[in-house]
Amino acid sequence: CYCIRAGKIDDTALMSEVSVDEMAEFFLYAKEINALVANSRSKQLDKLVTVLTANDLAGVQLVGGDATFRKALGAASSKANELYPNTAGPTFLLNLPRLFAALTKLFTPLFPKEVRKRLKFERGPLGKIEELTDISPNGNPAEREKFLKEVDAMLAN
Repeated sequence: CYCIRAGKIDDTALMSEVSVDEMAEFFLYAKEINALVANSRSKQLDKLVTVLTANDLAGVQLVGGDATFRKALGAASSKANELYPNTAGPTFLLNLPRLFAALTKLFTPLFPKEVRKRLKFERGPLGKIEELTDISPNGNPAEREKFLKEVDAMLAN
């Protein structure tokens, strides 16, 4: 599981320190690490393992933000789909701002079936976890267990 806390990123400050290419390269580096782990686990288990992405959108601003950050995300995403087509698993968009959540409910039925299978919109998971290290293997066992149960429930839907 690859967790992102988009609402905690100060994209304007970040992009004042790095270029679009550097940011895109960092995102691709993270995808490469995830692909290496997925490939290793696939070999160990003798079955294809994919990477689940959990993007916690709590605190994300619907208007504003840095356009160059979005450009870096878009560039990295396009390149990652080309480089790592077999490792992309489901994507959970968690704790969406209320307006965006309402719009999502309206438009999700219009998405192609394959897109609906890969995208999940949920409230709750990660919402009360302050630090992602709490759900890491060396973190808080109770928090990790709760998070993993929530992920399993979302996968079942």
